[in-house]
Amino acid sequence: MPHATRLRTPWAFQAVGHPNPLPDYPRPMLERAEWCSLNGWWDYAVRPAVGALVVESQPICYDGRINVPFALETVASGVTRALAADETLFYRRRVEPPEAWQGRRVVLNFEAVDYECAIWVDGQCVGSHRGGYLPFTIELPWHGDPVEVVVGVRDPGPAAGQQYGKQSDQPGGIWYTATSGIWQSVWMEQLPDNAITGVHAVTTDTLDGLDVQVTTERPCPVDVVVELPDGDSLAAAGKSGEQIRVRLPEPRLWSPEDPFRYRLQVRTCHDEVRSWAALRTVEIGRIPGAPGGQRHAVLLNGFPILLNTPLDQGYWPETGLTAPADEALVADLQRMRELGFNGVRKHIKVESRRFYDHADRLGMLVIQDVVNGGKPRHSLRQSRFVMSLDVQLDDTSRRAQAAAGRQDRERREIFESDLMGMIGLLSPHPSVVCWTIFNEAWGQYQTNRIEAMVRAADPTRLVDAASGWHDQGGGDFRSRHRYVLGLRRPARRDRRPFFLSEFGGYNLVVDGHTWEVAGHYGYGTQADEGLLNRAVGTLYREQLIPLVARGLRGCVYTQVSDVETETNGLLTYDRQVLKPDAGLLRSLNAELYAAFDALGQDNHARR
Repeated sequence: MPHATRLRTPWAFQAVGHPNPLPDYPRPMLERAEWCSLNGWWDYAVRPAVGALVVESQPICYDGRINVPFALETVASGVTRALAADETLFYRRRVEPPEAWQGRRVVLNFEAVDYECAIWVDGQCVGSHRGGYLPFTIELPWHGDPVEVVVGVRDPGPAAGQQYGKQSDQPGGIWYTATSGIWQSVWMEQLPDNAITGVHAVTTDTLDGLDVQVTTERPCPVDVVVELPDGDSLAAAGKSGEQIRVRLPEPRLWSPEDPFRYRLQVRTCHDEVRSWAALRTVEIGRIPGAPGGQRHAVLLNGFPILLNTPLDQGYWPETGLTAPADEALVADLQRMRELGFNGVRKHIKVESRRFYDHADRLGMLVIQDVVNGGKPRHSLRQSRFVMSLDVQLDDTSRRAQAAAGRQDRERREIFESDLMGMIGLLSPHPSVVCWTIFNEAWGQYQTNRIEAMVRAADPTRLVDAASGWHDQGGGDFRSRHRYVLGLRRPARRDRRPFFLSEFGGYNLVVDGHTWEVAGHYGYGTQADEGLLNRAVGTLYREQLIPLVARGLRGCVYTQVSDVETETNGLLTYDRQVLKPDAGLLRSLNAELYAAFDALGQDNHARR
């Protein structure tokens, strides 16, 4: 059952009892001038599920009020109850578009609804959607009068084959309270005839321009205006669906040191939107000046960079998977940057698009995990043997696929569709530099085929194909997890860059800042802050940093914050306490970068 915590983040006043504020357009990579938030209080009801969702009868009366966009299970929703697999959650709200939109098309945008939903307007079903982590749009039949919008949601859980991430109806350890219903922002906007539906800019191989592709509902001429750093602008023209090349004088590259983005104005004869783009490339290549035989590294714009990105699960005590406010997203990123990290690994969750916009703006690299489905192939106890022995198993046989919960073709197709949807959604963001396909063998199947699919869809980013274990020999990294056991160098026969994609996870319970459930989970429990500082310092200086000379090219410390009963975060769950000493963390990260810089000559690694 959901847990009614008393923990509060600094932004709780915005989440509990008030609509979640949207300080800027909620879809930042494709912005229009006119939009209206539908976050705030809706009526809700929970009823036994009857028949197909799209034909289910709507409630005559409702149970109370729910605060959108917070999941039913959270305190911030005002409800705090679970949704059973055999129940339907209904939302109802009176919607009245602005009078100035009379005679125009109006759409409802849902950033994320977990899991399956249908939408009715004045009793007529106008659309449906399946998938808990991706946005979708429904056209609103509107003829000038207010309308009643009803959203019905079902969440059958992992047994139905959906992608679920860390959600569980039996939370504990590394599994957390489930998320059901609307859990990201809802808004409406007016669209013209033949609307612009996407703007995607790709950096040219020569790093001196952009190939801009604009998608529209129907083919049409397109004008693109790019604002330059000096205030001037460049214009180019072409057709929607085709690449429009824009050469940029004195190109300014995007990097963590200088996260500059070009602003784009895109116009057709029907529509006009604003977007952003950045110049940057990421690849695996030789470290300039490094001795022969050294493992390659990640090159950002041609310069070697050490990936140093703590695990970021994106949970908060009063709001679950939903950030309590926009400031909460910014604060976590800024805090990690101040401690000397150069990015985060967004773990088994697709965040709101505002998160990636902030990462773009702040210059924080993002390693983006695919949301897992299926099931783990090992228990937690068995996983320790897998780590210690570096066991690798086949993932293509029928038996292997059944062990991962991927024996059904339909479930595999759902996963692959969600994967491609995530790539399409996030590909415009320069901060996203790597896709992680499978994590610790959860739902892992046919890794090499899936990797080829990802590279075909997005050849501009790196791929960590199997993070943790059951490596199939592909991917850009030798990617391993190491908890409890000592860190060790990679095998000499595997010349891929070594990526310690999870490690650390030292546990410290801070009284007054914990989830109010018995039991705490972590690795290497420490009794106080002093012992934690000593343990972290020893781990970095005696084990991690020496691995750089042995081929370490990236690392992911677990984790940004505690999550529910998992108390191995750098920050407490409420973000009120930083457990290790800030100065120590900055020094350790500086020493880590220095060891990497020493590998080559004139190696100006990006931070």
